[in-house]
Amino acid sequence: MTEQGRESSGEIERYFHGTPGTEILFDDSSKHGAVSDRLHQLKHRTKGDSRMLLVPQPSINDPNDPLRWPAWKKNLVFFNGCWYAFMGAITGPIMAAGMEQLSVTFGKSLQTLTYANGACLINQGVWNCVWMPFAVKYGRRPIYLFSNLLMGIACIWLAVASDKTYLVFLVGRAFLGAFQAPIESIVPATVTDMFFLHHRGELVAIYGLAVLGGNELGPMFSGLIVQDLGMGWAFWIVTIFVFVNLICMFFFMPETKYTGPRPDPLNVNSSTGDSSDDQKGRVVVADEASPVPQRSFVQELQFWSRGDPDVNLAHIFMRPFVLLAYPTVVWSCFIYGLALSWNVILGATVAQLFAPPPYGFNSRNQGLFFLSPFMGSLFGVFFSGPGGDWIANLFTKRNHGVREPEMRLPICLLAAFFTFFGALWFALAYEHQMHWMMPVVGAGILSVGSQMGTTLGMNYALDCHKELSVEIMITIAALKSCIAWIWTWVINDFITASGVLSVFMTVATINVVIYLFCIPFNLKGKQVRIWLHKKNFLQAAGLL
Repeated sequence: MTEQGRESSGEIERYFHGTPGTEILFDDSSKHGAVSDRLHQLKHRTKGDSRMLLVPQPSINDPNDPLRWPAWKKNLVFFNGCWYAFMGAITGPIMAAGMEQLSVTFGKSLQTLTYANGACLINQGVWNCVWMPFAVKYGRRPIYLFSNLLMGIACIWLAVASDKTYLVFLVGRAFLGAFQAPIESIVPATVTDMFFLHHRGELVAIYGLAVLGGNELGPMFSGLIVQDLGMGWAFWIVTIFVFVNLICMFFFMPETKYTGPRPDPLNVNSSTGDSSDDQKGRVVVADEASPVPQRSFVQELQFWSRGDPDVNLAHIFMRPFVLLAYPTVVWSCFIYGLALSWNVILGATVAQLFAPPPYGFNSRNQGLFFLSPFMGSLFGVFFSGPGGDWIANLFTKRNHGVREPEMRLPICLLAAFFTFFGALWFALAYEHQMHWMMPVVGAGILSVGSQMGTTLGMNYALDCHKELSVEIMITIAALKSCIAWIWTWVINDFITASGVLSVFMTVATINVVIYLFCIPFNLKGKQVRIWLHKKNFLQAAGLL
């Protein structure tokens, strides 16, 4: 390395201070000094602001790098992933509009039936810890295919069991949760595999819409089906769409996990093909003169690889538990879990609240209730996706082109407002027995905040520790499932004992308190990340 190169590399090191999550996003030559020569050699965005760097940098000579795939191919893979997540999300609350029918069929109370939802949720959390380490070791594709196949089989089980006994139905719901578990972990990991940093906010928001949209549209569709055909047919129809998605995945969803070398913005010589690797963890980039042959369509149909030899499966199983020591991850878990809890609460209580007088909703109308939360989620996608990216980019430009994960956090205050105001609107309208449109609109406002929370929770954790995207989503999904599972055990009886206003204000207040932690994170988040980098808990535990 030349003397000038050493000076430039040292300046970059001083600029970043060993901070995970800090990225140079804009090439601001007037501010970066000696670093600018290095930045000019890197790939930049070709559409929009040409000063924006591509983060991470794509491979120089490998067309198989998912970052280098054409847009149509990336979008097709992303669509398949969202379809998979949407169908998995539908199967969770699909019971909501058929609770009364199932109550009559099985001779059980609504609270007892809600335990079936709880069995599904808790198994989602537990089995994420089983599925996803294999996605790190053997790739994303086999997990997508296996999970989708088994999820379809579980839906067949539930279609048959819906007019049998409650025990058979409960066991089927437990297996469904185990088989659909990856829907909340693998798609965000796929997004980080294929897309650059400046795309992720919007795409994670769209994925969040697929999950919340499934939670909201599932009861709506099932309500229309249950009213005329019964609960069993709701599962049969979902089964058809799950298996169609499985076929599309087999042919049009190649592996996105990439283990080849990529340029490292912190390594001055990486773009020149220098093979030296003077610091542990640096990316070594192959010579540009040695292009890698592109895999054919048939080769991409390979079910799985032999596995990443650098990945220790036992270590991957343990990493999500160590991440519970990361304040950035734990806070994201609570944001995500409490935001998604609203869908569980609404799904578990819509029959309890709206079937009796004065509303007297039948199964069809109970399903149509969820159209309002879905519309609210669409607004939430805009505010947290493009809106959140716009705010983060504004702060990035003011910070001389350097992106910090905390630059997304101001949107948390807006999410807190929508959550509390929506919950208050819904609860007051219901308590005072207003026209049915009033509580329905309140549920829509509430869902704006809920959607924003799910997106913010995922984005902040992934931005802070992008190299641990799969492990982070395991931790987030597992803790979310535990939070939601608790509500399935208590929510119906809680409302009966305390009333809608007391319950909704209690949950909304908890949400707001957690959201307001964005203030200390906004002020001290970088210091927290530097502290985590120095402590390096994963290395201390021998898991790296």
